[in-house]
Parts: sequence; C-alpha cells; structure tokens
Amino acid sequence: MSDERTSGRYDGGEPSADHDPVARFFATARAEVREDRATDLDWQRIVRGARRTSRRRNRLALLSSAAVAVLAIFAVFLWQQDGISDGVHRGEAVVGATDQVVTGEPTSAPSSVSAQQTPTAVPASFDTWSVSNAGQSTLYALGSQTCGGDTCPVLLRSNTSGEKWNAVHRFTGTDVSAATGQAVPRIQPVRAITQTRFATPQTGYVFGGDLWVTHDAGASFTKMSHPGQTVLDVEINQNQAVLLSADNCGQGVCNGPVYVSRFDPAKNSIATADAEVKPSTQISGGTVVVQNGQAFIQLTPSDPSSAVAPMRLDDSTLTRVDAPPACRGASLQALTAATNTKNLLLFALCDPRTTADNHLSYTIVRSDDGGRSWRSISVGALKLPRLGQVSLAAADSQHLVASAGGPRETSGVPASSGEDSLMVSNNGGHGFGAATPPKGQQLPGTGFDWTASAGAGIVYAVPRTTHGFWSTTDFGASWSVIDPRP
Repeated sequence: MSDERTSGRYDGGEPSADHDPVARFFATARAEVREDRATDLDWQRIVRGARRTSRRRNRLALLSSAAVAVLAIFAVFLWQQDGISDGVHRGEAVVGATDQVVTGEPTSAPSSVSAQQTPTAVPASFDTWSVSNAGQSTLYALGSQTCGGDTCPVLLRSNTSGEKWNAVHRFTGTDVSAATGQAVPRIQPVRAITQTRFATPQTGYVFGGDLWVTHDAGASFTKMSHPGQTVLDVEINQNQAVLLSADNCGQGVCNGPVYVSRFDPAKNSIATADAEVKPSTQISGGTVVVQNGQAFIQLTPSDPSSAVAPMRLDDSTLTRVDAPPACRGASLQALTAATNTKNLLLFALCDPRTTADNHLSYTIVRSDDGGRSWRSISVGALKLPRLGQVSLAAADSQHLVASAGGPRETSGVPASSGEDSLMVSNNGGHGFGAATPPKGQQLPGTGFDWTASAGAGIVYAVPRTTHGFWSTTDFGASWSVIDPRP
C-alpha cells in the first residue's frame, strides 16, 4: 500500500476524503457535539472543587508526616530504654539462650562468595590469630588488620616456610565484636572468622562462627553450609576432615546439641552430621583431634566446676573417654595426638592443682589404644601459670610442648606475667623445662592461645596478641618468632 504523504496526493485533510469508513464515523461524532458557553457560576464551582481536593491532599500529607514522627519518637524511646538488640536490656547480663531453636539441619546452601583477590603486601597492622601448615613449604596465617577505623580478618600465605609472606584475602562484613581484646571467647558469633586450617596448599578453611572454603590457595572463598548454627572447630589430617558445630549459641556459650561431621575437603557443603550429643552443661568451647583415621572431641564447660569427658567418634556413635584413677576423679583435658607415630598415641592432662606461686600443676597421662585405657606418666612435673586456656602438643612419644594463656578469663586470680607459659619435655612427659625465648625476645605477657604439632619436629605456638607467632623445628629445643610483616 502506497504512502499518501510521499505520493503527492495528501492534502492535510481528514482521511474521510478518501472514503475511509472509520474516519467518517469519528467525523460524524464530532459534528454532533454542541458547545456550551461557561458562565461565571460554572467557573466558581470548578475553583471551589479544586480547593477542596487540595485541602484534602494537604491534610493527608500532614497526617502521614505526623504518624512517621510519632513512630520515630517511639523508636528512639525504645532504643533509649532497651536498645534494639534482640531483646537485651541495657545493664542486663547477656547469656546464651536456653530454648532449642534449631535442630542440626544444615544451614542454608552457600549463598555468599568472596570474589578472587590479588595478593598484596602484608599490612603493617597485622596481628596473627591462627596458623596452618599446608605442606610443600606452604604456611597460612589468619589474623587481623586495621580497616579504616575498624578491624577485619586477613589471610596471609607463605610459600617459603614462613620466610616471605603475602596477604591473599581480606574479609569484609564479618563480626569481629568478640575477636579482639583481652577476653576472647572460644565460641564466636555466627559471622566471625578467627581460625584457619588447610588440607593442601590449594584447599583450606577459615572459620569462627562461619565456615568458608577456598580451592584456589586463598584467592577466593565460598561460604559453606553445614549442620548446626555455629562452628566450634575444624581439623584435618591426611585428607580426613572433621567439623565440630553446635546449636543455640550466643555470647560465647552454647546450650544446644553438638554435632560431629566427617566431610570431604573437595566439597563445598556438609550435608549431615555423623553424630550428635547434648552436653549436660553449658559449654564455652570445643576442639577436635584427628589422627590415624580416628577423631576425638573435647568440650569445655563454661562452669569450671563442671566436667565433660572427651569423646571418641566410633562410626556414628560418640563414646565417652574416661580418665584413669591417677586423675583423682578429674576429667581429661588438653587431649592431643602424637603426629609422628605409626600407631595412634594420645596424651592428656588432668587434676590441676594450685601451687603457691599462682601456677597450676598437672598430671600427664598416655593412651596407646585410642583412649580405652590410660597410664600415668607424671604427677606435678608440668606447671603452668594460671593464665587461662591450656594446650598440649605431641610430636612423638618423647617430645611434648605445653602452653597456657589466652587472652582468656580465668576462674581464679591470673598470673602476673607470661613466665613459664611455654614448657617443653624431651622425655615423654616425665619432666618439663621452660622454653628458651629467641635472642631479644620475651614470652608474651598473656601467654599463648594455641599450641600444636605440625609434624616432623615442627611445633607452633600462637599468642594471638602479637604480630608474629613462635615456631620450632627441633621439637622445642630452640625457638624463633616468625613475624609476617615486611
């Protein structure tokens, strides 16, 4: 069909000139419309109606603004009285919840990814929180750095056994409210990241209350789903990984069930737990020991007068590990496995006794059958200052390293210094001597948060309150301080 505008036949009139029936219909309708002249009365009516509509709109706007103002004043009043903080009132002690609100079902599927980052120089503000030996001369250190006016976790990597370091990943949006200061709880908030464990130089985890995994040497991380609400610990040995998690946790304690889950480090989620236990008392911490295909868990009661025995994971059952008579009714603590023995060898401490110099002495016990039976090694040979958490590391049947520290709140008056907070035995626990600090160094005043054997003669001791950490490669005979900063 041709276009009349381009053919030269279009004269600007209605298309009815070309006998268009639709155009004729509208032209006829317009012709029947009669015009009425508006009078002054009509115009006054129109103006009065417009004014009434405007006044109604103004009244609605004023009422809406007043309602918003009342709500704002009410919110401020509530904040001043109670604080908008999950029902916790100002001046009221905050404790763990007592109602069971979750049931051990996996957390939501991974929905968060911390995208790939490029390695950078180690920040000058870095403090070491956790260390992991990934093998092949690769070490990882998770710690803190200053981010503007706040603190954020950052992961470092060394491919030279700790000689040179780079920052490979900085985490934002985490909860560091309980990660700093002099009283750091072992059970962290759900969004916290304070620890790291690596299975290989490429695959590893960071966790606190959260759990994140990397498969590209720390460049990127994916948040993992897992049983339970809060992650307590992760341990990996010879590609055997175990997660310890719990429900109903808050403000450094847990009241709900605890879950033990074996998982494949190659996966990005943990579907179900292998075993579950409901502690008889509120707990303030939990650790996992994995060695020679066997896993053990140890829960720390928040009340020091309570006792929770360690447990061994037998298939899908948690079996209580009882202490021998030498412990005089006290439960085992600081359970650890030797890292350089063919067969499973366990050591533990028990029966702490206060000494005159504000130290605690311990009984050392040993098991060669997976904790089914124990024998006493020494009574009172190990003495540590009362500083809080106690750690025990075993390289083999003869070489042990013990430490005490925190920063942790203690049930008694803490020791005045970190002297003797790192002790070494080269005769299987029959006797201990104080570790000799490197030249120009001294033991941290608050002791050590964590001590562990990494295989061979390597043992790490992390103060958590300093830039670096302590390391030995000769079973504790000599020590060095590794400071990752340039």
